[in-house]
Amino acid sequence: VMVVGGVARELLDELEEMGGMATPDNPPEALVFHPDFMKIAADRVLKRNSVEVLYYATVVDVTLQANVITGVEAALRDGRARFRGKTVVDATGDADIVFLAGAPWRLDESLEALTYHFRLGDLSDHLNWRELENACRRTMDAAFEKGRIKRYGGPWVVRVADSEFSVNATRVFGSPVDPVALTACEIQAREDMLVIWQILKEEIPELRNSYIICGAPQLHLRESRKVIGEYVLEEKEVLGAARFPDAIAVGAWPIDIHPTNGFVGVHPHKENPPAPYEIPYRCLVPLEVGGLLVAGKPISSTHRAHGSTRQPGTSMATGHAAGVAAALSAQSGRTPRELDTNLVREKLLQQGAIINTLDPEYQTRSQGGRP
Repeated sequence: VMVVGGVARELLDELEEMGGMATPDNPPEALVFHPDFMKIAADRVLKRNSVEVLYYATVVDVTLQANVITGVEAALRDGRARFRGKTVVDATGDADIVFLAGAPWRLDESLEALTYHFRLGDLSDHLNWRELENACRRTMDAAFEKGRIKRYGGPWVVRVADSEFSVNATRVFGSPVDPVALTACEIQAREDMLVIWQILKEEIPELRNSYIICGAPQLHLRESRKVIGEYVLEEKEVLGAARFPDAIAVGAWPIDIHPTNGFVGVHPHKENPPAPYEIPYRCLVPLEVGGLLVAGKPISSTHRAHGSTRQPGTSMATGHAAGVAAALSAQSGRTPRELDTNLVREKLLQQGAIINTLDPEYQTRSQGGRP
């Protein structure tokens, strides 16, 4: 069932055209692509849509006027610069701009485990995806029982190319907003990557000639700050196929929470995937501060609901919605909170987004479409 369209679909189409989609020998619920091709696809889509891009700029402060955000300050390679904007979208993944603006947010007491993904090359093609993943899991289970490793998750693997695959197996714990803790976690995770690779290489014949292509650019932070918005999405709504009059995106991933209680291996999460549910626009609108929208992982949700909404496809859908709302807000002179959500929904539909689980367009595209 396809529940995400719009800009995300445009990116996937671009990837397919350049040959950046991975082999179909992958988990059925996943769309796998080569990460470097995705970077190029994103560059092309942004350029095609006349978006001005600036890399090497980290937001370090915001400007406020009467509790309305009017711009951001960024650290550049040659100093600092201020950027003014009629509307700002926080797509940092960790609600950094929300934090700097003083809008309400929370950090749940129990947060998901952190992971350092890595890619291996020179994989023998004797095993299909499922056989390879099962072999990795049996091997790691045995290594854990022998005391060779203290913590790991899964492993979960996806085949990026015929002889290359990505491994999701390291599991470390620390505050996602504490740079000292994150530094220690990343150092530990790299050591764990080396141990995991050595175990897999020694025990699985098809990996005897494998080598580490690269580790991730940084730790994968599944859960961090969440904005407190006009509406807080709850677990019962994720599981109950909730519908909302101001829906701007659809989610369908299971409540997938990587535990921090010492659990190793595969945690239960894919056994009972929910029916598609809607996400209301109000989850993107922070309380108290105007001129600001939130997209992706930090949208307003509970810890349990976040286990579903944090996923990349859903994050792209809320990102598309936040971008449309920001443009309409800037054009109309109304703050995001004052916008007519029907205008946001109408524009999203015009751009091919899927926002409604009962929309005839959704029903049509769901037949044989993408997940």
